[in-house]
This record gives sequence, C-alpha cells and structure tokens, in this order.
Amino acid sequence: MEGFDTIVHNIMLLAAVMAVGFAAVKTGYIGVEVKNAISKVIVRIALPVLILNALTGIELTAERLRNAGIVVIIALAAIILLYGIGIISSKLFKMPETTAVRHRCMMSFGNVAFLGYPLIRALFGDEGFFYAAVFEVVNDAFVWTFVVCRLNMLGKRDKMTPKIILKNVTNPCTVAFVISFIMMLFGWRFTGFAKELTDGVGGMTTWLSMLFIGGTLAEVRASKTSNISSIFVIVLIKMIIMPVLIILATRGMGIDSAARGAAILQVAVPSQTIISVLTLEYGGDTVYTSVGILITTLAGLVTMPLVYYLMCAI
Repeated sequence: MEGFDTIVHNIMLLAAVMAVGFAAVKTGYIGVEVKNAISKVIVRIALPVLILNALTGIELTAERLRNAGIVVIIALAAIILLYGIGIISSKLFKMPETTAVRHRCMMSFGNVAFLGYPLIRALFGDEGFFYAAVFEVVNDAFVWTFVVCRLNMLGKRDKMTPKIILKNVTNPCTVAFVISFIMMLFGWRFTGFAKELTDGVGGMTTWLSMLFIGGTLAEVRASKTSNISSIFVIVLIKMIIMPVLIILATRGMGIDSAARGAAILQVAVPSQTIISVLTLEYGGDTVYTSVGILITTLAGLVTMPLVYYLMCAI
C-alpha cells in the first residue's frame, strides 16, 4: 500500500534515535540537564525555524485555507470529545482529582510537534506539514490556556490573568506560525543563503526531538505507578478508536488527502510530552504522567502504522 512502507520505515528510524537518547540518559553519558537543554533548543530555535522554512515554501490559496478550516474543525471536535471521554474514564477509575485532570489532558492532547511533524512531513511533504501546523496551533492554544489554568487551579499557584495566558500562548512556535502565515500572504520566501541556513537549522528538529523523547522515557519508573490500566484506555480510545471514527466520518467528503491525513495522524499521536513538564511545574502525580508518556509513545510505534493502514484501506 502506497505510503505504508514509508510510515513503517520512519517509525523504525525515529524509534532507533529515541533508543539512542534513552541509552544516553539511562547510562549517564548525557545528563538530564543536557536533555532539558536539547528541549529548549528544539522549542526555541529548531522547530520555529522549521515552521518558517516549510510553510513559507507553500503558496497560500483559497483551497488551502478551506482545508485548513476543516483541520481546525477536526482538531476542535477531537479535543473536546476526548476530554469528555477522559472525564468519564477518570470517574470510572475513581481517580483522585489531581490524577484525574492529568489523565484527561493526556487523553486529549498529543505529541503533535515532536512526533507528529516528522512523520507527517515524511508522508505528505510541506503540504501536509502546513495542515499539521494548523492542528498544532489549535492543540497548543488549548494546552497553554485551558490546561495551564486547570493545573494551576490544582496547584493553587498564581492567579491566571489574561496577561499570563497571553504570555503562555505566545510561544516561539505560535509566533513562527503567525509570521509564516503573513509571509505566505505576501508570497515572501527564503532564498539563497537564508534558505540554506533555515534548511540546516530546521532540519535538526526531527533528530533532536527523538533524542529528547528517548531521554525523557529513560527517567520513567513504571513500576511505581497506580492506575496503569487507565493509560491503556488512553491508547485504545485516543490513539485507535478516535482516529478510526474520524477516518469513517471524513470518508467520501472530498477533503484534500494531505489535510485529512495530517489531521487523523495528529489525533493518533501519543500523549503530549509537555503534560509531564507542566505536572512537575504545578505539582501532582508526576509518576502517572511520565508512565503515560512512556506507554503511549511505545504503543504509538504500533498504533500509528495501524491507523495509517486503516486510513488508506477504508
């Protein structure tokens, strides 16, 4: 099946780099502080440059804007539905409120940048990357407003004012997306030396991301968590059932294949790594979130090729 070998190949390649990061941190060859520094390089430099470089190479048309609107609708529907399901499942598992909120967040928000971007760009090129970035903006808008406010309420930290919310939403990646959109409107592109520079810096994103995820997984102690079965519910619902429902719902609707594929795979990615970081920041069940990221990431090595196969077959 066209594209299936590509996603399997890329999953295996990304898994191999993750294994390098895992081994490096686990053995102490790379310290945790270096792993955290890699995260900052990704978020503050490499990923914003990748967004600028990839998106400005695309011509903005009415058709792409229409497709982007469809991606926004799919993203909103998936996030809201998954959060609602997370509320129900957390009650069924009788979780304490601090764990329940984190369970709902892991159910709703995926690793759309660190893992989604490399795969979608490999499968659908810069066209798919554009729609993946649109999905990521919706995802991050929720994370840096709703999720931060919700966790802040649990941690009883500073009051979340509009100024603080705006500061969280205004991160390097969202700024890069806005700048890219403006450049696309005016047809501005990187050329010559600037193009070579952005190609090189942005190209680091995939490999640094996988090293970071592998290093993060090395810090997890799965044996110390409770409610581990609820994490497998996240895998089943978020990473398999919800993508399949979207596949069925969008079948035969005439949606652009790159937009549809990017949206479906963004929903299918493992739980977002930043949830663990925010848990550490605001206090709570850090073990549960860390184990959740470990299990969903490892499961994604199987479930994402499965979802892609079903997307092509149905």
